[in-house]
Amino acid sequence: APLVLIGAGTGIGPLVGFIRANAGHRPIHLFFGLRRIDSDFLYQQELTEWQAAGRLSSQTIAVSRSTSPQYVQDALRQASPQVLEALHQGAIVMVCGGRAMAQGVRDALTEMLTPTGQTLHTLQAEHRYVEDIY
Repeated sequence: APLVLIGAGTGIGPLVGFIRANAGHRPIHLFFGLRRIDSDFLYQQELTEWQAAGRLSSQTIAVSRSTSPQYVQDALRQASPQVLEALHQGAIVMVCGGRAMAQGVRDALTEMLTPTGQTLHTLQAEHRYVEDIY
């Protein structure tokens, strides 16, 4: 099953391990929120290399301190068809980062899931939605 990894700031650290270890080329979709592209894009070179090598299927970067500010939950909403398709394929969603970001992600996913009849509670019960938040 695919992985949907969602992190902001240093929350990307634990998620990188899943990408780095993905020698079997499991579909992994990363949503990474950061403040400034020029100073906060952690693992930028590695993510580019891993995507080229097939360890990372897609990466969506949300920059909150830019001329067009965007948060990771906004990026999720924009990629709703991709995320819902991954969930249809049995994806596991992993969220890592701050509490405010995690709440925004929960709200966005709840909005996206409502028309499908799925809920975050159901995904959690199936061990398909996990959080490591601080």
